[in-house]
Parts: sequence; structure tokens; C-alpha cells
Amino acid sequence: MLFRIFQYLGICFIIVFSAISILLSTSERDLSSSADKPFILTYASFFEDRFFDLRMKFTIDKKKKDNRMVLAAIDDHSLNKIGRWPWTRTKHAQLIDKLGSFGAKILAFDVFYSEPEVACNAESPDIILANSIKKFQAIPGHKIILPYSVDIKDSDKIDEENYFKEAPDQLLNFMLDTKQAQGANLQPNLVGRKVYPIPLLANSDVGISHIEAEADSDGVFRHYPLVTNIDSIYYPSFALQAYQFYTGDKPTVEIPSSVNGLLKSKTGTTYLNYNGETKIRWLGGLDHFPIVSIFDILNAKDGDLKMTQIFKDNIVFIASTAFGAHDLRNTPVDSALPGVVFHMNMVHMLLEGKYFVSENESTKYSWILLALGSVIIIATMFVGHAILDFLVVNSIIVGFLFLDTYYFIPRGYNLRLFFCLFSVVLCYSWSTFLHFYQSNKEKNKIKGTFSRYLAPSIVNDLLKNPEKVRLGGEKKNITVFFSDVRDFTSISEKLTPEQLTLCLNKYMTMMTDTLFEHKGTLDKYIGDAMVAYWGAPVELENHPYWAIKGAIEMIERLPAINEEFKRDGFPIFKHGIGLNTGECSVGNMGSNQIFSYTALGDNMNLGARLESLCKFYGVQLNISEYTKNALPSELAKEFTFRTLDKVRVKGKEKALTIFEVLHPGHHLYNDKKALELYELAFNNYLIQNFDEASKILKKLHESYPEDKTFDRMLHVCLDFIDTPPPAGWDGTFTHKSK
Repeated sequence: MLFRIFQYLGICFIIVFSAISILLSTSERDLSSSADKPFILTYASFFEDRFFDLRMKFTIDKKKKDNRMVLAAIDDHSLNKIGRWPWTRTKHAQLIDKLGSFGAKILAFDVFYSEPEVACNAESPDIILANSIKKFQAIPGHKIILPYSVDIKDSDKIDEENYFKEAPDQLLNFMLDTKQAQGANLQPNLVGRKVYPIPLLANSDVGISHIEAEADSDGVFRHYPLVTNIDSIYYPSFALQAYQFYTGDKPTVEIPSSVNGLLKSKTGTTYLNYNGETKIRWLGGLDHFPIVSIFDILNAKDGDLKMTQIFKDNIVFIASTAFGAHDLRNTPVDSALPGVVFHMNMVHMLLEGKYFVSENESTKYSWILLALGSVIIIATMFVGHAILDFLVVNSIIVGFLFLDTYYFIPRGYNLRLFFCLFSVVLCYSWSTFLHFYQSNKEKNKIKGTFSRYLAPSIVNDLLKNPEKVRLGGEKKNITVFFSDVRDFTSISEKLTPEQLTLCLNKYMTMMTDTLFEHKGTLDKYIGDAMVAYWGAPVELENHPYWAIKGAIEMIERLPAINEEFKRDGFPIFKHGIGLNTGECSVGNMGSNQIFSYTALGDNMNLGARLESLCKFYGVQLNISEYTKNALPSELAKEFTFRTLDKVRVKGKEKALTIFEVLHPGHHLYNDKKALELYELAFNNYLIQNFDEASKILKKLHESYPEDKTFDRMLHVCLDFIDTPPPAGWDGTFTHKSK
């Protein structure tokens, strides 16, 4: 229950945060000037604008060019040939004359003419330039545009040294028709004196328009100031005036409130923010417009056919593209774009009528996508399928991006998609984190439960399948292990409780470590006895092999333990080990509150009987035929076996053959011939050829008098020679006790 509360509280917080972020991103530019905005106001627009830029780039047609606008570039080539900037204005006059001869219609100078040019010639370069302007504009429909700058009016007191108290008279010729609600006005501005055209040029009937633009809070230029408010009169920007002169259109401004406005033209309606700005829908960078070096223009012949094809009836922007001119802007399409291309993209937008829809419309669809994505992912998480969650999250991301790129952006929507997807991804991540945390708790529970009787590597494997930790069992083929210390009662009588504990702990530590090293599972300790198995709870390939290998290693390590015991004056330990392979019921057995992972079944009981027979047969490692037969032939070659007997243990009707596995320290381990003779004797024993069997066994006993198996088999054969077995005897020896 607590898990669900945390999950849904987190999801609600994520959705609310995303909704607030969408709201902030739509209003951030109107809140205050970019210089003093705290991060809490700008973070949302930072992510949304950057993400929109990235998506918008996919919609740009890289092959499309707008040949109606040409850039006459003050480039490095021109500066190298003509000389460093600024050039004498006679050059500007020559440029106007040349462009006039090529049929250019509108000349927009992205160059300030704020100071007179001092010259020693009889005729001033400014007069020469003014005459060229008049000559160019004498042709009907031809117009030249010069720029000025504006700054925000932030108080009633005006610094008249830097700003005009009122708009210069020349600007009144270009004021826009305006309809505004009572008291409604956009951001007031002042005209800067220092870069305003000199009177000689300003009074030459040129178009004069403001050229300043302000970057967004992240330093990227995305918004273009289409109109500016000077003394509650609205004037066109550089791009808007170029559009007006080129098309003859007379756009009107509507200001329904002091929050935003509208610019209505023949091509459509542009929505303006409080600063009179609109966001640009980009055609592209420099490679989307024709560019001609000014040096090439000046050196072309009047009426040059190639130049005429480029410039005739077009808008020509005269501006710098040279790197040293520092007129570069960080824009969504290029991090170092010449500022003039900013204006050219705005003119293209006005000519094509490709405007952004209103912020309210874009925000509405942003809310819809936020709600839709959140509902889908929450509904999916109710199913509780991790793979389905992952697929749905990625489908939402891909679907929203596809819809935005190929439907909304081409239609002028500025969706706040970043926080729509942020909500979906974070809701998914939050739920995934909580499920991971819960799963980790379950794994820690498993680890605590199993680490006491499983090797660490097996515990890690089991953690991958936590569903196995449940009450109940399952049938599994495993190899069971039983070991017991011989004469432990006698040993315990010779030691104090503290000494006995010390000795038993050392012995059990060695046995358990060896078990874990060979991928075994500890079932339990029963006093001096140990119960274990291989093949559960985690599947283990060739588990009989690992069981035999581990048991041999235990036998090999026991002498080192006994050396310590001898040194400390303690009795030495001897043990017997029994292995059996077969199907058992394994799992957590007990109550719902307290349970233990264990194995049950007849094959467990048989393993215990085999261990108890070690003492009877005088061996350390006794295995059943089921374990031996379960070994792949290539792995069985690693071990040396000796047949012990064909037996019927207490509680079992079916007879089986048991085998001793010899360890490297065994006296017969390297005597292959003796083992072959013994197997021959045992086969004779089974077919009741006791005379032949006894002869072989007698020789083996003489060679290895300490070997209890040779001694026992010899006496059995001799007894059968004296008293033959009953009819139907098949070599089986029945053990009456455990």
C-alpha cells in the first residue's frame, strides 16, 4: 500500500511540475529583461527552446533557396581587394549605381550612417551618396532602407544626449496603422541618437527602420522585433519595411491588450508579444540565399547579364559576412550566423505567410499532449509488465516527435514538447525506480535467507529469479551429500566444550567453504554431520561431477586440519561421505512465517544410508550407481572408482551397486593393476566363482593388508566356499540396520 502511495504521489508531482514548466516557458520572455531573470524563470524556456530548435532543423529544406532576396556581402574577399572597413561613401554610391543598373528593387543597408564623412575633396562623399540614393529611388517602386536602433524606455526621464526625446520627424512617414484598446500599449522604446542616419541621408526620402534584436535568455536569437512602440506610435522593423516596400502591402497593428498584439498583412496574421516580437520560422542559413561579393558587383559592367539575372526586381541586403566584422549571431540554424541573415529569414517568413499560430493555440495542444502521454503511461503501468511499459514509453516518444515534426511544426505550432515527454519519461522512471527498490528489498531478503547455505555465486544467480522464494517444493534431479565425523562421541569426551566447539567450527568451515567453491548448496548441520546437495535451487549442469569433485577436495583438505589438531593436542577427525543422485522435492518447507529451503524424498534417505555404510566398508567416499551413471563419460575419466558391493539398504527393496571413489591420497589410487584384479575378483564373486575370486583377493590382501575392502571380500568368498549362498542369490547383500 505504501508503495502505491509513493508511486502516485511522485507521478502527480511530476505531472504538476511539467505543467508549471510549460506555463513558464510560454511567458518567460515577457516577465522581465533577459539580464536579470533568475534560473527559476528561465530553466523551462531553456529546455523547451533548445528542444524545439533541434526538432525544427529536421523540417528545414536544405535545397530550398529564396532568390527574391540577395546578399551583397562585405566579405573577406572584398575587404582584401578594396581595403579595410569603413569604406568611403563614394564606394557605397558606386554600389547603389551598380545595383540600380542590374535592376535591383529594394536596397536594405545593414550599415549605420551616423556620422558625416570628412573628406578633402570639393564634393562631400555624403552628398555623392545622397545623390546616388535619389537617382536609385527616382525609379518608381525602388527604395533604399537605412537602419537605426532603439532601446527600452524604462523611466519617464530621458537621457537626451543618447536618445531622442520624441521620434524624429522622418519616422512619421513610416508609422503603421494601429488599432488598440484603450490604455493598451506594447513595450515603449526610445530612438538612439548615436547610430541614427545623418540628416543629409535621413532627409533623402529613404526608408528608416529599427534593426536591434535581443537574444533569448540562453543567448540564442529566435525572436524578431517586427514593430516598435515610440510615443505610442508603432513603426516597422528593418525586415517589415523591406517587405512593405517590396510588396506594396500596408500591414496594420492591433493591440487588444498590453500583453500582446497582432500584425495583419496580406499574407496572414502574425502574433506579437509584449516586446513587439515574433518568433522566426527559419528558411535556413547563408546557403539558402544568393550571395554575391561586393567586390564582384563593383567590378561588373553596368547591365551585366549575369548580375541582372541575380538582382533584377529583388531585395538586396548590403551587410557584412566577414569574420572580423563581429556581426555574427548565435541562432538555431547556425551558431555564428551573420546578423543580416536573421533579417532575411524574417522577410522570407512575411513573404510566404508562414507565421506561428498564437501562443494560446500552441499551449492548448501542449496541455493535450501532456495529459494524453501521462494518462497512457499511467494506464500502462497498471498492467504491471516491464517490457510493455518500456515499449509504450518509447512509442509515445517516437509518436509525439513524429506528429510534431511532420504535422505541428510545418503548421506553425510551437509545442512545449520537452516537458510533455519529460513527464512521460520521468513517470516511467519513477515507477521503474520504485519497482527496482522493491525488487532490491526482495533480493536482499533472498540473499539473507540463502547466503547461510548457498555459495555466493549461486545466491547471485538465484537473485535473478526471486519468484523461486516461495513456500512449497518442486521435483528436481539433484545429487545429495551426507557427511559424518567418525567416533564423534569418543572425540567429544576427550575435549572441553570450548575445545570441541573450536575443532568442530574449523572442520565445518573447511567443509562448507569447499562445498561453496564447488557450487553446492548447504542444507543443514546436524551436530557433526552435514547435509548438502547440488542442482538446487539453481540448475547446475553435471551436478554429479561437481559433487564428487567437491567431496574429494574435502577429503584432501582434511589432513591439514588434522595437523593443526595434532599440534594442539586434539584428536584427529575422520569422516565418511555418501553421494546419491536422483529426483527429490526441493523448496521452502515450513510455515508462512518461518521456513527453510531443504530437500526431501527417498533419494535423500538413500544418500544418508550410503554415508552410514562408509564405516562398514572402511571407505571415505561412497556413491551410488545412480551418481556414477549420471556422469558423462568424458568427465567420469577424471575419477577412479572401485566397486564396493551390491546392496539392499534398510527401507529399500531394490538392490543397487555402490562404489568407492578414490582420492589422490588413497593407497590404490595409482595401482591400476590392483584395481583391475579387484574388479575381476568382484565379477567372479557375482557369478559365484568364489574359488577364483578368493585367489585374487588373497594376493591383493597380502599386498594391502590394511585395505578393509580386500579383507572383507576375501572372508565373504571363503565363507561362501564353505557355505554356498541360497538358490537365486544375485550377489546382493542386505543391510538390516541404518
